[in-house]
Amino acid sequence: MLKLKSILLVYILIHILFLSKTAYTEDVFLQNISQYIEQLKEFKCNFIQYSPDGSISEGSMIYSKNKIKINYLKPSLITFVAREKKAMYFNEDLLELHYFNPDKTAFSLFKNLFNLNTVDKELYTLKNKDGVISLIFNEINIKEISKFEVIFQNNPIELKKIKWSNEEKEVSVFSIYNIDTGVMINKKTFNMLNPIINN
Repeated sequence: MLKLKSILLVYILIHILFLSKTAYTEDVFLQNISQYIEQLKEFKCNFIQYSPDGSISEGSMIYSKNKIKINYLKPSLITFVAREKKAMYFNEDLLELHYFNPDKTAFSLFKNLFNLNTVDKELYTLKNKDGVISLIFNEINIKEISKFEVIFQNNPIELKKIKWSNEEKEVSVFSIYNIDTGVMINKKTFNMLNPIINN
């Protein structure tokens, strides 16, 4: 009986130590990512987007304090601009223009990412494997998205990819490169005036 109690005690101690180390590691990763994101309050970058149908799009993105502008350059000229309560989609090739509320789109997840310090820790999960940190959102209230994952390179931390999938498990990948935080962003960058009328 004494031997059994000793084994149980050792097991419990190992379990407690393992959980403590895991919690400590997650806190360190979270702190490092939060500090890194603080530096990304304003930045521009290039991207390559891989869609489930096999198509590849290229372009640039500008982000500044809960405002975002995405310019698709290949294969079509498409501009997407989003602010707090309003967003615009403009396909220059087809002259298609749409305004909509960005709250139920991926933009709301972008806002959570760049305001991670204010987001409840239960709403996301951090995973670290082979020098890659994944931040996975646990609650997604967007009809077209069933999973949303942000991928960082570790040591040094750098934003690399955003992956999302729909209910059919079709995956889209938004690969980010050439991040530049030393940018001067013009106030007109996030202008949503009708580009058809104003051209």
